[in-house]
Amino acid sequence: MKAHKLALVFAPVFFVAVVGAGQTLLELKPTGTVTVPGRTANAFIEPIKCDPSSNVYVQVAQESDPPGQTPVTRLSPDGKATVFPVPTNPEAEKLGIIDFAPMPDGGIMLLTTDYKGKNYLETYDDHAQFQSRSPLPAEIDPRQIAVSSKGKVLVGGLYSTPVPGGPGTSRPFAGIFEARGRLEREVVLTEGTQVGEAESPRDSESRTAQGIGENQQAMTFSSAQGSANGNFILARLGSRGPIYIISPAAVELNRVSPPIPDGILLSSVKVDGNMIAAMYIKKKAGSTQNEISDVFISLLDSQTGDEQARFHHSSWQLGAAFACYKAGVFTFLSSGPNDELQIVRAGAQ
Repeated sequence: MKAHKLALVFAPVFFVAVVGAGQTLLELKPTGTVTVPGRTANAFIEPIKCDPSSNVYVQVAQESDPPGQTPVTRLSPDGKATVFPVPTNPEAEKLGIIDFAPMPDGGIMLLTTDYKGKNYLETYDDHAQFQSRSPLPAEIDPRQIAVSSKGKVLVGGLYSTPVPGGPGTSRPFAGIFEARGRLEREVVLTEGTQVGEAESPRDSESRTAQGIGENQQAMTFSSAQGSANGNFILARLGSRGPIYIISPAAVELNRVSPPIPDGILLSSVKVDGNMIAAMYIKKKAGSTQNEISDVFISLLDSQTGDEQARFHHSSWQLGAAFACYKAGVFTFLSSGPNDELQIVRAGAQ
């Protein structure tokens, strides 16, 4: 199986926050906890997503799960769990889950692979019943998907066919698809200029000579989210930004990036209407493990690019498994004293 985005998020180790001069941080504090009956959680597989009703969609990892074989679970705000099973093909062979996305009707779309080079978009209703399976073009190697409120699907990843540059050269890909897997239009992110600015001939020639620019790299190993207004939010995790807003017609509408301090990296992106909640993490200095000292969340207006507020926490109880943002409420997933799965809500205090 190809290496897909299956990074685990563990409970972080926290230390005292370091805040630069001039920064105004709102401290996040837990406001309520819901324990999910009969569910344990040692680790979560990224990404964690949510829908406009604050339902959380997550793969809760078990040590016995082979790669791609962890089912998606939907958690309602009151802790009810609905499991979407790992799919099988007509030959009763298990498919692998590469990514998933909530759908407007409460169901989900899965991005799956048969481990033999074929990849699919498949849909399940809100009762976890199978609805459809559609193949994706063979020339792309998909890594992430998002579904908009208008039913369009953004697929990001790489081209799997040879490209100029010889063996080992990868070219990013992102496109807008119908739910049945038909490509409507490819997404092209601009390089070197802000949206609405003209690119000089010299810049254009330089970009062509260098091949794929940094912005195009945002289309793979990324966070892809659909928004209620039909747009898509695309960002390359592990970087400092920017975050791109893409229309259902594959047009780059805007890019935003908060004025964050040095040394922290984008870890997760959530969407609430026109607001983007971007979580950045600061790793413990000198740590050889995945230890985190601080979590920052920047609230951004996707239309203007302005940072509305910046939040911080260094709480064991909240952790780094950021699940949802809606109307001023931040939702995290965590585990209790006996590894029970918990939904923890937080607000600024």
